[in-house]
Order: sequence, then structure tokens, then C-alpha cells
Amino acid sequence: MLETSFPPITKILAEFVASQSWDTLSDEVRECSKRAIADCIGGAIAGVKEPPSKVVIDLARTELGNVPIWGAAFATTERMAALTNGILAHAHDIDDTNESMRGHPSAPVVPAIFSMVPATKVDGKAMIAAYAVGVEVEAKLGRAMNMEHYERGWHTTSTLGTLGAAAAAANLLQLNSETCARALAIAGSMACGVRANFGTMTKPLHAGLASEHGVTAARLAAGGLSANPTALEAKEGFVDLFCGFEHVAAGLAVTDLGAPFDVVKPGILFKIYPTCSLTHHVLDILLEGLANRSIRPGKIRQMNCGIGYRCENTLPYHRPTTGLEGKFSMEYCIAAALCYGKVTFSEFTDEAVNAPEIQALYPKLNVYIHPELRESDSVFNDFADIEIIHEDGVVYNKRLYKPKGHPTNPLSWAELEAKFKDCAAPVIGTAEANRAWKGLSTLETLGSSDIVSLL
Repeated sequence: MLETSFPPITKILAEFVASQSWDTLSDEVRECSKRAIADCIGGAIAGVKEPPSKVVIDLARTELGNVPIWGAAFATTERMAALTNGILAHAHDIDDTNESMRGHPSAPVVPAIFSMVPATKVDGKAMIAAYAVGVEVEAKLGRAMNMEHYERGWHTTSTLGTLGAAAAAANLLQLNSETCARALAIAGSMACGVRANFGTMTKPLHAGLASEHGVTAARLAAGGLSANPTALEAKEGFVDLFCGFEHVAAGLAVTDLGAPFDVVKPGILFKIYPTCSLTHHVLDILLEGLANRSIRPGKIRQMNCGIGYRCENTLPYHRPTTGLEGKFSMEYCIAAALCYGKVTFSEFTDEAVNAPEIQALYPKLNVYIHPELRESDSVFNDFADIEIIHEDGVVYNKRLYKPKGHPTNPLSWAELEAKFKDCAAPVIGTAEANRAWKGLSTLETLGSSDIVSLL
């Protein structure tokens, strides 16, 4: 139903962005934000050698500056660093997600704020605050606009992420509320990203563009560029065009801002597999069953896998031919777990995806939309329902609602540290990975020069 009176979304969000700082945050918000920042950078370092990263790194080398490219041992300009590190952060698809945003909150925001450190001279406390603010804006907009926005085919990491990066950058620059509103309005005209590009190198580009555009929007607003102060809620504005007035719960974008912050509740989902998060509860079930020998991969006659309706469009590759497509194929992720016994970076090469033993498993797999998960109101109670029938008639059944890494099934600091080092050490070496983790885990104690030299 069309809301006849929309709240002034742009103004309220801008006032929130301008009012937040390290001192206004609770200890829980600070800690959750710091964990997410560190996790994002670890995944980005792992992504430095991926094909889309190599393309943008070559481009970044043409614009030398003083902002480090994570794991690449050179520095570039602020704008190019935001783009490049944003692509790196999303290259492996091992970066975090959020249930309000229905996308990846950190990949657009973290590279944006890190790119601005050399010029702004901000410290770690300011960065943590800017991160929390940026995620809050993209998440609360997502809460208001989803599932309609997502199901129209927009990649929220790019669309909402552009607004989140702009909010974080504006907060870092300590812009007043009027200028923050202009930054959000400018960012609204820079947002895009279509899900049709999932499974290609353009998907991680979405995170890079959101990061770059967020920084640019804040810089342009600070420089005096004008924009419609109601651009988010106006007719033919951000909400109308990306969602439609009749589909948005506009009040959810501005109520309970920071109460609680989205980084706390519903929280951040940290990923342990470099795949679409919709595959993760399935993978948890399979790898647990393999570990305790309840699943015998060489003796499977048939496997039935009931999943949620979102997988129909988000995981479109039923017989993938590339590693990138494999990340968005439930069938391949299942086959990889059963065939290789693990789902890590090495399982997403073109060779791994096209292996004959993988192809031989597909006829045994029946992936279907579970009858309880066919409507949009099922999203928050999503689950995976697995039935494996072995050749000797023994059946393995399990249902799982939330994968490891979900806020209700969280990773500990020790597990996040192990993930970070697994991601970073093969690229920068064990000693440098240890040094980077130590710095990021105490980010609130670092000054700007320490942050720049850290990576």
C-alpha cells in the first residue's frame, strides 16, 4: 500500500551521520565494528591474485599515490584505492553479510574509509565510528526496502553500499548534517549494480564502485556540489526508483537508528566459505556429515536438498563451467563438498569446477525449493533440509537454520584470527599477517600513520 506521508529520510539519516563519533558508540558496537573491519581486510588480501583484482590493480598502478593497496605492495590515489580495495574485498565472496541489507556491508565501507586515512589523518577510533555509521545507513535502508529491492534484481552491495560508503566517508570528514544530506543525495545518483552479473568478474566490481562512489560523493558534497535534500524519498528518487513507494516501509529506514546498531543486532554474518552465503548451511551439514562418517560420498544413490526460494535467482548456475559461476551454483557447492571434502579457495578454479568426478555427481542431486520456503515471509526462518540416500538404503537427514558465522552461531575472536591468517599469510607471509592482525585487533589504539603502515 502506498504511504501517503513519507518521513524525511535524507534529512534524518544525515543528522544521524553527522552526530555520531567514537564517544557516542557503546563498547559492543565498537567491538563488533572492529571485528568486521579486520575480517574484511583479511578476505581482501586473499583476493589480491584473483582475476578481477589483477585487472584493477594494473589500472591502479597508473595512478600512484599514498594509499596502500592491501597485499599488493604499492600505493595509489584515494579514489583508486577505494575502487581497488573494494574489488579485492569482494573478489573471493568470503566477505561478511547482513540480514537487513541482504548484501555485503563491509566491502563497500571498509575500503572507503581506509582510502581516506592519509589525507584526513584520522585515527582508529574515528575509523571504527565511521564504519558503524556506514553500515547502519545501508542496513536500515535495506530493512525498509527489502525484499522488493533485492528481488527486482539489484545487487544491494552496490546500491545500498554506495549510500553506506558515502555515510561513512561523510562521518569521517565530520561534515555537518546539511552537507551529509548532500553526500547521500549525490550517492543516490551514483548507485547501481545488477544481479545479472553474478558469477562474473563484474560482481566484485560492484563493491569497488560503491566504495569509490561513496568517497567521491562525500568529497563533492564537502566541496559544495548541490543536490536535492530529499533525494532519497522524493518522487523519482532513490527509494521510488529502486523499490517503488508502494513496496517500501519507509519508517523502518529512520526508526531505531543506532538503537541498536545493525552491527550488533541482527549483526554481521562472517563467512567461512568463499561462496554465496545461501549455500553455507548446506555446506555445514555436508562437511559435518563427512567428518563424522554419517555421509559416505562414494556410496550415495541420491541426495535431496530443500532450500529457500531466493536461491532460484541468486544461484542460477546449475551446471557451472567457471570458478566464478561455481560460487553461485548450489549444485557445484554440494558436489565440491562431497568430492573434495572441503570448500576453500582452491575448489573454485575452472579446473576444479569441470572435473569429471564433479560432473558424475550432478545426476544424483535433486535441489528443490522447499514447500515451507516459497514465500518472502520465510526469509528470516530460512533453512536447508538435507536427505541423503545411500546405496545400502541408509538415510542421512538433517535440517539447519543458521550456518556457522551467523550472529546466533558466531565465530570467536580466535576463529576470526585463524580465518584472517589463512587468508593473508599465503599472500603477505606469516610474519606480516601476524603484524597486520595485531594492529587491526587493536585498531582503536592506532594513529593515522600506524594505520597506513600496517597494510
